Amino acid sequence: MIEIDPSMFSKIPGGGQKADLKVGTGSEVVEGSKLSVQWVLRRSNGYFVDASSTDGFSSNQQNRNFDESRNFLFTVGDGTAMSGIDAGVRGMKQGGVRRLVLPIKAAYSLPLDKSGGPVPEGFGPRRQIERELQRQDPYNYFYFEIEATRVR
Repeated sequence: MIEIDPSMFSKIPGGGQKADLKVGTGSEVVEGSKLSVQWVLRRSNGYFVDASSTDGFSSNQQNRNFDESRNFLFTVGDGTAMSGIDAGVRGMKQGGVRRLVLPIKAAYSLPLDKSGGPVPEGFGPRRQIERELQRQDPYNYFYFEIEATRVR
């Protein structure tokens, strides 16, 4: 995981924080944008939970292993994405990569099947999320790295 200077982070609605790892050059994400994202999810201790890409966000686009079926597709503001993701992607541009640090309350909810996305499919990642939610630690959070692969 890339280290980021804490001064690079800014607050987002709902108590989370965001920092750009790479600024995109395409269309900007605004309310109503249809967005396709690749994502990596980690627990607060940096432990990898799940990702939509098997190799994360390497700088070499041609060698990336995309699984298009794992892209998370949503319309900004429609409630499909968890509140922290919805707030955190606004202002990104297509091709950009952003780290979101989301408190539990701005991330998942139980039951996971009713939670906003992206929600991992596998039992192991889902169980890790459920355990974190059941701890009800107000200082606990999730790291997301989000790449805006398509903005319409």
